[in-house]
Amino acid sequence: MSEGHQVNEIRVGVIGLGSIGLRMLAAIEEHPEFVAILAWDPKHDAVETARTTFKGLRFADSASEVIGMQGLDLVYVACPPDHHATYALAAQSADKAVLCEKPLGIDVADSEALVSALAGGPRHGINFLLAASRPANTLYDLVANEELGRIQHIEVRMHLRAWREKRCFEAPWLANSRAGGFLREVGSHYVYFARRLLGALTLHSAHVVGRDHISAEHFAQILLYANDIPVTMIGSTSSGTPDVNVCIVHGEKATYRIRDFHWLDIASASGWLPAYPAPKKPERETHLRQLDNVKRLLEGDEKATASFSDALAVQRHVEAMLV
Repeated sequence: MSEGHQVNEIRVGVIGLGSIGLRMLAAIEEHPEFVAILAWDPKHDAVETARTTFKGLRFADSASEVIGMQGLDLVYVACPPDHHATYALAAQSADKAVLCEKPLGIDVADSEALVSALAGGPRHGINFLLAASRPANTLYDLVANEELGRIQHIEVRMHLRAWREKRCFEAPWLANSRAGGFLREVGSHYVYFARRLLGALTLHSAHVVGRDHISAEHFAQILLYANDIPVTMIGSTSSGTPDVNVCIVHGEKATYRIRDFHWLDIASASGWLPAYPAPKKPERETHLRQLDNVKRLLEGDEKATASFSDALAVQRHVEAMLV
């Protein structure tokens, strides 16, 4: 990590060094206009992993030390969602911009208060993958240009046993109902995508199995509508491998499939074909594109990233599914 501060560098402080925090740090290291300066995580092992990987990165003794550091342009909040509001509000008080992970929070009333409190303050955005990824943005453009014809159906399948085993080992809170679960962690991306593609959504039905006062859900079948267009979501964390994580957009002229967030396929008579030649590192491309969006946000483009209001709308839907 560069120690210098050139005019075109966006200096970042990081709160949270779990798997997504590390992936974003790797993108920050690669991006020519961002530099990570200081980071904090309450877990010693997470800090040591980051210290080994990012040689020039400095580490704080607390989140407040990160937020209070002079000269930072952006605080990236990548901790569990029940702490997002605390750190976002602290960053606002320190007159620093915020990039926050999703979901926005776990309590809708708290998130409503957060959105109101941040209005008019420093720039702030949410790190929804499908706000930045090339597959999603390709589809936003195709639909805007009416190249798919009328959208007939959006179909989401999330069968995530291997995801559960890996991610819940890395972050045990994801297995708990208080802040975790695959609907919040994975499903929220697709609610954001469907809402951006089709407009306002209405939750018609939600069948959720396995969720109690301790454990997160292990099966869900969801039906939403955008006017009369159905958005179906089915998912589980107990199905056999390999995992399936796809979103299929069925149009009257063409059908496309987002696969694992970062790949895009088109349906043909001979099966699914790549919609374009995939880059060598599609996931990294998404994170770099998100950083491009954050730069535009900091320059004044309020629509460059998903907003906290967007994330609140998504949270309302997801929390309603879990009731």
